[in-house]
Amino acid sequence: MNGRKWAIVGAAVGAIGLVVVFAAPVPPVGVFRTVVSMLTVQQGTELLGTEPLLTIEYNRMDGSNLVYEALGTAPTSNQVFAMRINCASSAAALVVYDKSDSNIQVIATSDSFATVKQQASHRARGGTVTAGATNDERFVAQFTVVASNNLAGGFLTVAGRLHLGTNGCPGAVLISLNHDSEDSAFDDKDVTDAEQDAKVKDTYRAGEGHFIGVLNVIESGSTNTWLVPLGHMTFRRELEQYTPPS
Repeated sequence: MNGRKWAIVGAAVGAIGLVVVFAAPVPPVGVFRTVVSMLTVQQGTELLGTEPLLTIEYNRMDGSNLVYEALGTAPTSNQVFAMRINCASSAAALVVYDKSDSNIQVIATSDSFATVKQQASHRARGGTVTAGATNDERFVAQFTVVASNNLAGGFLTVAGRLHLGTNGCPGAVLISLNHDSEDSAFDDKDVTDAEQDAKVKDTYRAGEGHFIGVLNVIESGSTNTWLVPLGHMTFRRELEQYTPPS
């Protein structure tokens, strides 16, 4: 009799355990390799005779420059710039992602992430049109730079588009399938990877975007302001699924 009671209790506990495990699945978070091209504007000076003369300095930079400032040292081929974003596209971060151990160091976090979504439509034989999955979104997001090593603060405003998978989360597809007729209207384009991992050829892309902002960077012991009047980003393969070449 007692043994039978124990079996019933054990079965009940097992059932409760199953409810606990499956009742609240964790939404996926994507980490996408992000290739960057930006033109920075910095304050410069030069001597005009014995008098200092204010000048404007222009520098073309990429994601490896941001990674360098965030780490305070030259990045390895595994330490790359990336964007981490939740499934709902409501929160994101610009990060240094280490492909060797999946470690992440945050460069900037989103204060706001606003989206407008597009749903696919399908036309069946006979002309009937039905709604499909939501498969694209455009966004505008504001990021605050997190102080670390050579980065002392700043902000970035990023606007762009992302492809959405069948689960409704941002996802990468073949580059040939990832395009939008309005990209040229926003000057969005695929950024050529000239960074330290350029030998890894991308065949997938999640979207494109552009950005402006201000970066406060510590150089030679003092903080300098980098204006970013224009930058471009390409959101490429999902790094959580990255497999190093053999």
